[in-house]
Amino acid sequence: MKRLDINYSLQAMDVLVSLARYNFVLRTTNDYTKKVLDFGCGSGYGTKVLKERFKNVDSFDVYPDGYLPEGMEVNQDINSVKNNKYDLITCFEVIEHMDEAAQHQLMDDLKSLLNPNGILYISTVRKMDPPPTENRKVEHIRELSFEELLAFCTGRFENVFTFGQIDQNISTFYKENHYHFVFIATGPKGD
Repeated sequence: MKRLDINYSLQAMDVLVSLARYNFVLRTTNDYTKKVLDFGCGSGYGTKVLKERFKNVDSFDVYPDGYLPEGMEVNQDINSVKNNKYDLITCFEVIEHMDEAAQHQLMDDLKSLLNPNGILYISTVRKMDPPPTENRKVEHIRELSFEELLAFCTGRFENVFTFGQIDQNISTFYKENHYHFVFIATGPKGD
């Protein structure tokens, strides 16, 4: 039996944690004809995962990180997506990089981009005070608690299913043990 040669680093662990959210979408969706938007996609690594199953996937990020997987293009023009309607939107680890007013606007924008039967997958890191890393102190403008993210979702969607994430595991266990929150919201409420 050949052994794996693993060069472990915390950055590699972050990649696995991020990819787990995209794999969660693939495991909880069985209709791969859906039109998908990966909102706040960074380099598009998650978009690449989604494109392995879904045929129609758009990616958007205002601040892509400069690394693009081969064959990927990250759209930076919000006007190119704002007139579309999507069946499924992912928005992973975006909302904590905004102030409260921008968070409300983001949620309204995501809701408006969804078809009436659309599904939103949204995640954020759990609010910790003080932030445990220098990166979070600098990059995260307003982290959210479970209850705050739930309020954002229930104010705009009929159905909200809550999950938490520890490393690569996404489950419904006790929320205080989770490092990330991963919610599925369906049934956009009428205005």
